[in-house]
Amino acid sequence: MRRSALLVALLVLTGCSASSDPLPGSERDYPQVDIPGFSVPGKSINVQTEDVLLFDYATEDATSADLVRLADDGRRIGGMELPWSRESAVHIFATGRQIAVYVGSTVAVLNALLTEGGEQIVGDPLPKGVELPASSASSSSAS
Repeated sequence: MRRSALLVALLVLTGCSASSDPLPGSERDYPQVDIPGFSVPGKSINVQTEDVLLFDYATEDATSADLVRLADDGRRIGGMELPWSRESAVHIFATGRQIAVYVGSTVAVLNALLTEGGEQIVGDPLPKGVELPASSASSSSAS
């Protein structure tokens, strides 16, 4: 159930962006992206007008295997440099069998990811204005 929660939430948020086609929750082929170091291909999904990479795994163990290989700053996986810009903030979220990667600092996107996608696992500190969900606020800080 948690596995699909992030994808469904991102699909609904996609419907909130400028384009309303296709309808939120409908089937759509999102552009596939291959990021060296991740064990599965990702999908590029638009959330609040920003791109978010979503990696779907077959099992939670497979998700965990990639998560433990990520550097604390979210810029390397298994010692391999990831292609994110050094000038941009990196935020990586995970829930169940999914990992979401957002390279940017738009507060609305981060709030949506925190609300629907769980806690930030690794990456840069969250900027001012990001609201931690009540369940995360007691166990995490915005660093």
